[in-house]
Amino acid sequence: MLAYKKEPEPILDMEIASKILENVFKKADVEPNTIPLEVLTSYSSYRKERFALQRTVLIAIMVLFLLLPLLFISPSFTLTALNGESYTAAPAYEVAVDTFMPVSRITATIGRRNIPVYEVDAHKYSIEPSINGQMKVTVTLINHQQATHYIKVENVDVEAPVIVSNDSDGENVYLNLSDAGSGINFKEVKAIDTKGNIVKPVYCDESTGRIGFTYPEDSLNVYITDYAGNTLQLALTIKK
Repeated sequence: MLAYKKEPEPILDMEIASKILENVFKKADVEPNTIPLEVLTSYSSYRKERFALQRTVLIAIMVLFLLLPLLFISPSFTLTALNGESYTAAPAYEVAVDTFMPVSRITATIGRRNIPVYEVDAHKYSIEPSINGQMKVTVTLINHQQATHYIKVENVDVEAPVIVSNDSDGENVYLNLSDAGSGINFKEVKAIDTKGNIVKPVYCDESTGRIGFTYPEDSLNVYITDYAGNTLQLALTIKK
């Protein structure tokens, strides 16, 4: 198949064109043109360039006019606690941004402390505060429009249980425990003797926080864990 090659358009020499125009004026018995043809040609080119510039500026103005509403679109997002009201050492919150605009940044703060924000999916982010308090979350879009939500964080538990007191009745050693956060996980309370054997409590009253171990022959390493995973480890030494 032969490819069609477009022939270049002929260009009339300016001197020849001027003579042709002069002859036309003579034949028509019209007074010759006093403006040189070069000037007329350059003015025509100027008009074309000016028209192209005006059209470009007009198109740019129309585009800006159509995009103008986008500059004022504010972000819409939800802030949800993923673990509800349960205590944990690292509670998680999900930020779901509902917008077609690109997100510029997301910040989270409690007081003066910045909280890390992690992107987990398109327009979805995770926040894991390590302290309690009023958390401020701000979403900023690429058009610099912002939206801010607040949520009270009060289920962060980073404190291990504490021993309030201890006593003995000669047969058992008792520990009175307390935990102001998530609460003591009594099922996980255990001790390990010097031989590496696991020793479980022989007495447990969850309502009062009192546990008891059989009076040991030697020392015990006691492990007391709360529901957030914080563990109190203590050495129970028997005085002979």
